[in-house]
Amino acid sequence: MQRDRLIIDNLLLIDENGMPEAPTIRQLIDKDVRELYTRDKSKDKSGYVKDCIVIYYLGDPKSPAKQSGLSDAEALKMAIEQAGLPSNYIPSALVLKIIKRYYAQNIGEAGRVVENLLKTLHNVNIAVDSINALLNEKLRDRANLTIENVSTLLDLVDKVTAKASEIPKTLKSLNESKENLMYEKESEKARGGGAITSSMNAADYV
Repeated sequence: MQRDRLIIDNLLLIDENGMPEAPTIRQLIDKDVRELYTRDKSKDKSGYVKDCIVIYYLGDPKSPAKQSGLSDAEALKMAIEQAGLPSNYIPSALVLKIIKRYYAQNIGEAGRVVENLLKTLHNVNIAVDSINALLNEKLRDRANLTIENVSTLLDLVDKVTAKASEIPKTLKSLNESKENLMYEKESEKARGGGAITSSMNAADYV
């Protein structure tokens, strides 16, 4: 039997007092979700909530980490900060299993293209920032500038210019990929019997 797609609202329900509610019967049918919830013996289920935060940040294509093009290591660091976990926290085998399921069920081929472009944009920005920082450091040391140093600096300028020129191209590709993702999601809705809206917005699918 095919299991229901995991979404954060199905994993984590919060009542009006800010306390996590017990999973529904439908949720408890899923062995992984059941184990994730029942293994936390604390009264406030704080461990379960923190696990869900980690799952969301690393597994959901719409999470802030994924939308920023962060690597898994960077996404985990963000999740640790948001969940208030120790800096040396390592996700358990169960959490990693659910992350893998969550991601696979929610990404899709068009989503993978969008995510890869977001990562590319993130890495290009890091590269530009790093080259600029090195360039600024060299320029501040004007007393030791030589012909050879100037040649190196001009090479750095060329590199940062080349990298910066990639950003508009990547942004254009990203926007086109978001449109493809939008149509992929709308097609999924149509196949599932859902209504296709007349005012589709690519931003809703990223």
